[in-house]
Amino acid sequence: MVDTARRLKGLVGALGARANPETPWIARVAGCTVDEAQDAVDSVEDYELEVRQLSETIRLTGRSYYAQFPAPIELYALVRLTRPRILVESGVASGVSSAFMLLGTRANSLGTLHSIDLPVLRSRIRGNESWAIPQGLSSGWAIPPDVRDGWDLRLGRSEDLLRPLLDEVGTLDFYCHDSPVDVEHFEFEMKAIRQHLKPGSVVVSDNTDRGVFDETAESMGARASYRRKSSLGAFRVPIR
Repeated sequence: MVDTARRLKGLVGALGARANPETPWIARVAGCTVDEAQDAVDSVEDYELEVRQLSETIRLTGRSYYAQFPAPIELYALVRLTRPRILVESGVASGVSSAFMLLGTRANSLGTLHSIDLPVLRSRIRGNESWAIPQGLSSGWAIPPDVRDGWDLRLGRSEDLLRPLLDEVGTLDFYCHDSPVDVEHFEFEMKAIRQHLKPGSVVVSDNTDRGVFDETAESMGARASYRRKSSLGAFRVPIR
């Protein structure tokens, strides 16, 4: 138990202080016990090498932060616990959220991740937003090569690509919104995914407009739960 706690602390250190997992929040979203949520969190240690490789690749660009998903270990744990087949993500940047969902699907031996990203390149004139991609690289550039199995990356605007992608995949088991703050954009995504959700589907959102998110959850018979240490919200459609 001591070794497990030490290794997990080391991974959090590599990812940044915000990544310290909030296990009760995972349990509320997944609908499981805290012990089950903790077991899912602890299992990320199986991928210590990949997590450290991800963090080191980011640091080699001269920056340690690219508007990264605030709760990557929780994201991994939710995938482990809910075992989605079809995952869709809006917003990739360096690929932290993508990598942890892909690690979850690898651990489950189940699932395909479809990601949409509109890359913004870093430059002296423009593109210096916190999510901007270093020159010469592309969306998801920090994801270790051997983690990319089962990953479908589509470049362009969510407004152009999301609905066709959802029509292609049909039902949606897991959705992750990780795009910059924009209420109109957020409303578009929440409206687009509703008809594709089903009992047991999970929706996770960073940069969340709580009014829109709460209404979306309620329309699916669910209640949104918010992580204490960030603007991250999530809900799971009730299993009837």
